[in-house]
Amino acid sequence: MVIPVTLTAYCALIVAVSLLGGLAPLALVLSHTRLQVYLSFAAGTMLGAAFFHMLPEAVAMGGPDTVKWASLGLLALFLLERFFAYHQHEPAEVAHHHHGHDEAGEHLAPALSWGTATFGLAVHSLIGGVALATAVVADAKEQGRVGGMAWGVFLATVLHKPADAMTVVSLMLRAGVAPRLAHLVNLGFALMIPVGAGLFFVGVDRLGPSNAESLTAAALSFSAGTFLCISLSDLLPELQFHAHDRLKLSVALLAGFLLMAATSTLE
Repeated sequence: MVIPVTLTAYCALIVAVSLLGGLAPLALVLSHTRLQVYLSFAAGTMLGAAFFHMLPEAVAMGGPDTVKWASLGLLALFLLERFFAYHQHEPAEVAHHHHGHDEAGEHLAPALSWGTATFGLAVHSLIGGVALATAVVADAKEQGRVGGMAWGVFLATVLHKPADAMTVVSLMLRAGVAPRLAHLVNLGFALMIPVGAGLFFVGVDRLGPSNAESLTAAALSFSAGTFLCISLSDLLPELQFHAHDRLKLSVALLAGFLLMAATSTLE
């Protein structure tokens, strides 16, 4: 009983914050630096969730070879971003202003279409739903209750989700899409988390206990790889462009990382 109740509550909260994130382009004007401080904190939580929660539990459930799935998860998200270029959380013109030009005089940050970005983020959210489901299932199997891992993965997801929703809605509004349609698309995007969780359970229900545990371990490790890719894609592009803000960005990153370290003590 703990699994469906907990997972439903987590999914509902993530959908809610995603919808709120979609309202941000209409209600807030975030400066580049403030956005990067927020993203650094969220990226720190995703790094911490992968290292303190997901990878250790995946190895405990499936053995050391399970780590191989993390490399596949990282590569899968990397290739998704390379071909769909979706992981950009601010208007292209702002990114160009702060990042400048490359040696050939071309912009470093490509212009995004809202359709391409939404597709990429939707796939990323499906995988996020799988990550959340595997964390809840692994905790329930290990402890019979909601533990630090499920809480950590949920917290990292809920902190990062508004930025993705803001990307979707901002791109649509800039393309001249009606606000009502933009928010309907954002609702569909937000629902990808519970859809991903549901797909995981459909797969697990078709397997015996031993195979189900192996699948959970592999999915948890794969999801850890995607968390690593997402966090690094937020952090690395800004590494060379914030010399004057390096202290506050580093503090935000460490705060998120240490938050996940603290939640690991609940396990």
